[in-house]
Amino acid sequence: MRFEIIYARLDFEIFTNWIGKKHKNVVGEILAGFSQFTGKKHKNGGMETREKVTCEQYRELFENASDWIYTINIDGQIVAFNNSVVKALKCNSVQDVFKSNISDWMTPESLEKANRFMQEVIAEKDFYDKSIEIEIIRKDGEHVWLEHKARPIKDKNNNVIGLHGIGRDITNKIRLEQELKESEAKYRKLFENANDGIFSHDTEGYFTSVNKTGVWILGENDEKNVVGAHFSRWLTPDSLKIALEALKKAVSQEITNISLNLEIVRPNNEHRWIETNSWVVKDGDRVAGINGIARDVTERLELEEKLKASEALYKDLFENADDPMYTHDLKGNILSMNNIGMKILAVTEEEIIGSNISKWVTPESYKIFEDRVRKIFLNQPLEKLVVMEVITNTGEHKWGEARTRLLRDGNKIIGTHGIMRDITDKVMLEKKLKESEEKYRDLFENAQDGMYVLDNERNFLSINRFGLQTLGCTEEEVIGTNISKWITPASMKIVDERRLKRLSGEMVDAADVIELVCKNGEHRWIEIKTREIKNGSRRIEIHGIARDITQNRLLKQELKKSNKQQKLLCYLIQGTRGGKTRALILKHLADGSFNANQLATALKMDYKTIRHHLNVLIKNGIIGKGNNGHSDLYFISNNIEMTLNDFNPESIRNR
Repeated sequence: MRFEIIYARLDFEIFTNWIGKKHKNVVGEILAGFSQFTGKKHKNGGMETREKVTCEQYRELFENASDWIYTINIDGQIVAFNNSVVKALKCNSVQDVFKSNISDWMTPESLEKANRFMQEVIAEKDFYDKSIEIEIIRKDGEHVWLEHKARPIKDKNNNVIGLHGIGRDITNKIRLEQELKESEAKYRKLFENANDGIFSHDTEGYFTSVNKTGVWILGENDEKNVVGAHFSRWLTPDSLKIALEALKKAVSQEITNISLNLEIVRPNNEHRWIETNSWVVKDGDRVAGINGIARDVTERLELEEKLKASEALYKDLFENADDPMYTHDLKGNILSMNNIGMKILAVTEEEIIGSNISKWVTPESYKIFEDRVRKIFLNQPLEKLVVMEVITNTGEHKWGEARTRLLRDGNKIIGTHGIMRDITDKVMLEKKLKESEEKYRDLFENAQDGMYVLDNERNFLSINRFGLQTLGCTEEEVIGTNISKWITPASMKIVDERRLKRLSGEMVDAADVIELVCKNGEHRWIEIKTREIKNGSRRIEIHGIARDITQNRLLKQELKKSNKQQKLLCYLIQGTRGGKTRALILKHLADGSFNANQLATALKMDYKTIRHHLNVLIKNGIIGKGNNGHSDLYFISNNIEMTLNDFNPESIRNR
């Protein structure tokens, strides 16, 4: 048999036609049924009202009831119903409901439940006390839930001819129950799978519930080992005293929230620290128990201890470091500085802390600081090292090489931590070196001899002005070229032999004469002296000095041809006093230019004597005089035609 609950209007004419004249007593049954659901009991076990109610009054009650009131026949057809049924089923008219079957409005599961319920009602098995919850499908497809009660309708022969029912919409209740069930399941899952221990205990300290994490924190492997046990089982004596005191205050309602750090002892005697946050649970005005959350903070406390030790160590390193250390905010206000930093600045802690960096650096160095702050705000990379010029409290200027890192509060940059190395000595040396380099660069460029630097392949790295003038070239035309471009093959052979001797460790002549080919094709002779520049045992450069001796060579050649000069020389050497000395002077000058002091030393003679003979030779045009910027240099005059290699004072004297 199909069975379904439906809601509609009661059309008394339709209902009367269905009942038939011989079943008019059924109307009384239905009306009595109404009385049953209003809670009015009959003296003889049936139902009665406190006063006589007319059919019209029941009709009004029936039509305007907020609950669904309906009647179905034995086949499940709906034959009577009130307005609430029509509205609830979202029907347009009573015809949509009348004589429809309850199976048209019910889900299969609810239909099966309703059929069983109907059988119990027909069998009159405690139907007054029973109700069922069934799921209805409205005309628009929406599902609603109904709490249903029914009683059988019988004819005069006591045969069941239908059911009369009342239903109440409990959709909101069902939904709330479902949401509550889902919420309970959700929070049960959160409870069981929380990373923190969650627990409850009564006012005496006996656990009433605990989650898996709580069981693990206590070192147990089963919830049964915890629930029902007193928390004193796991607490050290000191922690138990703290916990009991807090519980006493909570029960007396002195406090409602409790935060404690407690030491527990697991069954394996392992000691752990837990942080608990708990609150009072009340039943009315009475404290019923305590709910709480516990977190194992053993590792955190150990890390805090290590951090304290580390901070103490860092502070010691900070204060006693050999290099200045400091911190400042992004405005340049100094937050901290160690002892050596204050010592270098000649300040006290009170003088430095809170002061601005601009007070202690030069304007140029402060611009460097401002540029770094700008880059920080623009998220641009910073230089790893910066050099700052510092002004001490006494006005002394010092230089420091600073290495910095950013200080952060979360993701926010709040300042800078720096380590500065005092490089004042280094800066001063670099300044002196620079001054020295400038000085020797000036000497290099303005020397009266050619000066040059070659690499290991004998390519020019640099050459001074005099050397360029000798070659008749610009610097661009010479730098990078090989020396072989500017000397004859015979002279290149001399250079190669000199190089091989150096490589083999042999002694080389102090100077060599090579033949130079100038840019315009002119040949000139230069006397070169070289020295190697090494990095460790490796040669990296060759420095050379070249003196133009073209005129000296020509003079030697001309001396051979000049009889007049020969006679003059013979006279000065043989015919006058001091001739031997003058001969020795000329012999030395034939090898190069010397000053008077060098000649006096070489000949082991008195300086004044040498100067006298030099003046005699100059007066007679035998020698010339120049100046190298330090002293007078003497050399063979251009008009002497005899070669000094052939000059022999003894032969001239004999002559």
